Amino acid sequence: MTDRIVGEVRKSARESIRVILRKKRGDVGLDLRIAATDGRGGFTETTKGIRIPLAQIGDVISALQEAQRLAGPLDP
Repeated sequence: MTDRIVGEVRKSARESIRVILRKKRGDVGLDLRIAATDGRGGFTETTKGIRIPLAQIGDVISALQEAQRLAGPLDP
């Protein structure tokens, strides 16, 4: 499997969070990596981020949904 960028969430004008399915050491996992501007109009991944085993993606989604619920509606 080659790396597959599943999505990207803009964090600021200079950074975004990339959601990537990536095979590393024979195992496929979900990487959440910071991508920063490279000075040429593109984005390059940094070493900052986390790797989530595929078996735990559902747990992370549930935790994020709970955080969203607890935070309540966003102020306009």
